[in-house]
Amino acid sequence: MFFRKKGYDYKELAKKFSCIIHKNLSLDELNLNLLKFLADTVHTEGAALVLKEKETYSVRQCLGWRSFAFRTEDFKDLIQWFNKHRQVLTRSQILEDVHFSYIKRSALPFFVQFQAEICVPLFVQEDLLGFVTLSVKKNGKPYTTACQLVLDWLGAQIALFLKNAMLREEILLQKMELETVKDLKSQIIANLSHELRTPLTGVIGFSELLSEEMDGPLNEEQKKHVLQIQDGADRLMKTLSAFVDLAKLEAGNLPLHVQQFPLAPLVTSLGDEIPFNMDTNFKIDFEPRTPMIYGDLSLVRQIFKHLLDNAAKYTPKGEVHVSADKKGEMLEVCVADTGIGISEEKLTRIFDGLYQVDGGITREFQGPGIGLALSKKLIELHGGRLWVKSQPGRGSRFFFTLPLKPIAIRHKELAA
Repeated sequence: MFFRKKGYDYKELAKKFSCIIHKNLSLDELNLNLLKFLADTVHTEGAALVLKEKETYSVRQCLGWRSFAFRTEDFKDLIQWFNKHRQVLTRSQILEDVHFSYIKRSALPFFVQFQAEICVPLFVQEDLLGFVTLSVKKNGKPYTTACQLVLDWLGAQIALFLKNAMLREEILLQKMELETVKDLKSQIIANLSHELRTPLTGVIGFSELLSEEMDGPLNEEQKKHVLQIQDGADRLMKTLSAFVDLAKLEAGNLPLHVQQFPLAPLVTSLGDEIPFNMDTNFKIDFEPRTPMIYGDLSLVRQIFKHLLDNAAKYTPKGEVHVSADKKGEMLEVCVADTGIGISEEKLTRIFDGLYQVDGGITREFQGPGIGLALSKKLIELHGGRLWVKSQPGRGSRFFFTLPLKPIAIRHKELAA
């Protein structure tokens, strides 16, 4: 409960403090306003705010004089005393009270340097966040017990506020740094893609000419090698495209064209494009009344292509099965296979950009691991989600949802 005690109206002080911290100001401006507030409360003109950054204390704001250098190591004994006693300290106590004689050598130079008559520690739980020093009062009188109590109370409020403000500032700075890293990553990927696409296009083009035997007939071994070149170049081109799309998606620069369309024709057309093994059966199981979904046709096609490519890659023989079921306002799609499956410890990592289930150098199942990461982002962009159920040796089932009604498609806000 707030109360008036020996000339100080705590309730009124709380109101003034609240008004200051709720102003839309920078942290430096808030620090200055808080010093003015403290100085006005105890009728002094000089004040300083010292705050800790990592393990070093530095002067963050001054009132009544210019800022100056502050060496933490010169006042270690004083800092230890504050950590132990957690109370305000006055110059008169240092000079006149024998109980403080053991810290006089460290404390007195501190008070002289700050032109201080009183020092208020700023604690948040066990953490000494910093200090507020205040100079001599305008009337020249000493700081009374009531004055020390109100400063101790205000110091606790200020410490908690400053701790939260500094955390917010740190989070904002980290966010800005992450945005810079994102932009840099997108630029690097775009430049890398541009530099690689030109020679890669040449490799693909010349390998096609070789396969058509325009420069003369090839023997069976040569034909096999040309097919390997084409396969590797095509896979690399797809990987580059996926990287670029993922970078655009994370930067919020992937254009969307939302429309209503059925899934069955889209999935059927992909059945002829996906390189299923001869021993793998591809099955589509959509009910005649399966509702149409809302989304970007080309991006939804990418989702299915990546998931079906993944199923074909890890199912050397057996079945790949696509089905759909209405779940409220979403359509739940399942892409199931009877392939190699995924162990439980690897399930949490398969949506990482470059992770592959069979990640060894000599792995049997080749292909880009970025497809699943891109699919997850594209599905989330449409307001859906992607998850997987799998067991080693028994295949995998990838589930995802797509909207049946127009919804607000997340774009710029898409989390990385």
